[in-house]
Amino acid sequence: MKIDIAPHTGFCMGVRKAVLRIVDEINSSEDEILVYGPLIHNPQTIRILDKRGVKTIYNLDNIENKTVAIRTHGIPIESLRKIKNQAGRYINLTCPRVARVQGIVKKYSDNGYYTIIIGDPDHAEVESIKSYASSGVTVVPSPDNIDYIQNADKYIVVAQTTLNKAVYSEITSLIDQSYNNVIFCNTICDSTHSRQDDVTSAINHGIDALVVVGGKNSANTNRLASIGRDNNIKTFHVETEEELVEDDFRDVAHVLVTAGASTPGWVINNVLEKLFDINYKNKRKIINIAKSFFEFTIRTNIISSVASAVMTIFFEWALGVWSGFKLPAISAMYVFSMYSVNNYFAKSSLKESNPFKYKLHKKNSVLIIFITLLFLLFSQYLILSFSLKIIVVYYILLITGILYTTPVVQKFVQNLPRKIQIIYKMKSMIATSGWILICSLPVLMISINIIPNRIITILPIFIFAAYMIIIRNLLHDIIGYHGDLIIGSNTLPISIGMNGSRIFHVILSLFAAIAIIMYSIILHEILIILFLANILYYNLIFNKVSRLKYFVTLEYEILVDMNFLLFIIITGVLIL
Repeated sequence: MKIDIAPHTGFCMGVRKAVLRIVDEINSSEDEILVYGPLIHNPQTIRILDKRGVKTIYNLDNIENKTVAIRTHGIPIESLRKIKNQAGRYINLTCPRVARVQGIVKKYSDNGYYTIIIGDPDHAEVESIKSYASSGVTVVPSPDNIDYIQNADKYIVVAQTTLNKAVYSEITSLIDQSYNNVIFCNTICDSTHSRQDDVTSAINHGIDALVVVGGKNSANTNRLASIGRDNNIKTFHVETEEELVEDDFRDVAHVLVTAGASTPGWVINNVLEKLFDINYKNKRKIINIAKSFFEFTIRTNIISSVASAVMTIFFEWALGVWSGFKLPAISAMYVFSMYSVNNYFAKSSLKESNPFKYKLHKKNSVLIIFITLLFLLFSQYLILSFSLKIIVVYYILLITGILYTTPVVQKFVQNLPRKIQIIYKMKSMIATSGWILICSLPVLMISINIIPNRIITILPIFIFAAYMIIIRNLLHDIIGYHGDLIIGSNTLPISIGMNGSRIFHVILSLFAAIAIIMYSIILHEILIILFLANILYYNLIFNKVSRLKYFVTLEYEILVDMNFLLFIIITGVLIL
């Protein structure tokens, strides 16, 4: 089954601006934010924002001295005036396209034009536009309703921004035939036009199924689904991936996924992954088993753990130290255990942002907990054979890693200054630091005592190893960007933006490449140049991932972590 994503999918300009603004307000202020009516027509986003302190209200009682936000659909002018007069602060999140329609209606109404709005009379956007029509107004939802238009000397015709363009054309044609002195303003949003054209084009090119993702109360989303049904295409309008059923796609060869203007990226990603999963289940059993194997080993961080062990061996080889596999084993068990503990305590946010990973951990929770406890106990036995300094370093890393996501520490951090909270929430950077240090620091401490003159070799090796871990986690953060943004997880791409992440990646890649080349020249280790393949691989993946809006998350997680397998192979060639 071929799975395509429509070119114009997910948040439109107005919704994106509103969500980014409201998230910025949450991150920068401790005030509760009230939104008059649902901010957007997407229940998943509204539910998460509610947990973060954005409360939806349906009347304007008791708003004195409070922060009130105006929904993207706009509100009636009388309500806007009341908010301006009574609220302590107001945030106008009205979509610019809706505000433009309001302005058109006000301008022409002030000059005596009777307003005709083509759209749903019960929709919040239409109700807001109506309030600006001071010279009379009629809402026309269908061709059958044009007779309700009152007689007037002149008319201005506008459309609900999410209207089906075919309906607009049909109604305006009838109005043009029936009334004189009419000015038509096609105010259907370009984003709405484009989404509808995407679906129509895909139907003409032979899709046999359409999946529309978005709120059931979203007008523009419902219209996308209606296009599919009207053209006899098997159509599924879903709010989440849970509504997709494997049997419905057994005979589907080509499916298009599109989404309404209020649908967040992480929900779209989850739907894409469910279709990806369904596609593999409908294939040969051996292929599905291979997919399940990679999913398990990557999402339980088994591959990362093995890579950390090999990385420690790499450090030992470079510094002329040998621990008899003790330090590599400790590194692997530490990485596995810390990610397992963090995923356990972060399961509520994981359930929202990556439900497939959440389900995998929930399904295998007994096994994962057992292995984690076994690894933690065995690590204690192994670490006792080293010096007191190394033991102390290990326990600092262990205790810090375990406490990081515990509810007690999270509650404590909430009472600290906001800047400290932001640093604390840099989840990937904390995990990255622990990972790098457990692989390198114990080996470095041993090498200082045994072979002091070899210590200069650690710098290029450390830079390259740090690069491998940092960029891996950066790529995972880019893949999870949409969910992290709404949920409130602070990652590097969220903090410095996508352009900043690209610059950071380029700089780190240059440092890593220079480090490998310098190591090869100074120590005459020609084969170490092979590690440039890892840098090239990450650059290829980064260029791809950083340009995508939506992902089959598992597919790209596999692609990213395949670089660890390449690293393991090259390390084996180098050492053996």
